[in-house]
Amino acid sequence: MSGLGRYWILLLKGTEVTLVLTALSLVVSLVLGTLIAVLQGRASRPVRAVIRAYIELVRGLPAILQLMLLFFGLTQFGIFLSPMVASAIWLCFYGTAYASVIVRTGINGVPKGQLEASMALGLRRYQTLRRVVLPQALMALIPPLTNFSVLQLKNTTLIYFIGGTDILYQAQLGASATDRPGPIYLMAAVIYIVLNGSIGRIGAYLERVTTRALR
Repeated sequence: MSGLGRYWILLLKGTEVTLVLTALSLVVSLVLGTLIAVLQGRASRPVRAVIRAYIELVRGLPAILQLMLLFFGLTQFGIFLSPMVASAIWLCFYGTAYASVIVRTGINGVPKGQLEASMALGLRRYQTLRRVVLPQALMALIPPLTNFSVLQLKNTTLIYFIGGTDILYQAQLGASATDRPGPIYLMAAVIYIVLNGSIGRIGAYLERVTTRALR
């Protein structure tokens, strides 16, 4: 393979890393974010205060600073993480905070009359949440969760700064090895456009399916 074509191999390796980190962070963030969102409505005041502090911490600090603090800050305590492990932990830490806000907003959007009716029918709290609240909130959650998925994919570019071998890292390697860096970065841009476009189409499909299912 000659010319710029051989750099596609590097970019495809980076794409695999990017997709694995994005998928992992989305699964963990949605599971933990949902649990935190539910806790916010039921937990004691001290627990809710801790949750609010965590969310405000994540939202208040620049994302790259959070990653740097995790990767380099822990070394002061004798904890050395590999770039990939640190990247996965940070993406989940960051994503969980935002996912909890999205899910909590969706839950709060369900009319209180629905909750009162469920209680009147004798449903327990967890039954009401599982059978009434979450299904109704799901339709409203899909668009913001789609945007959140795109955000997490873009956030993977930050791991480049600590040596994570994502698409941007591989593009930089290719650009350093040739006198034509522009086309290589353009190739990387095309991959990101395809990935983000695919996420958007999946989100639109899920929204259509959910709309039909809830009618």
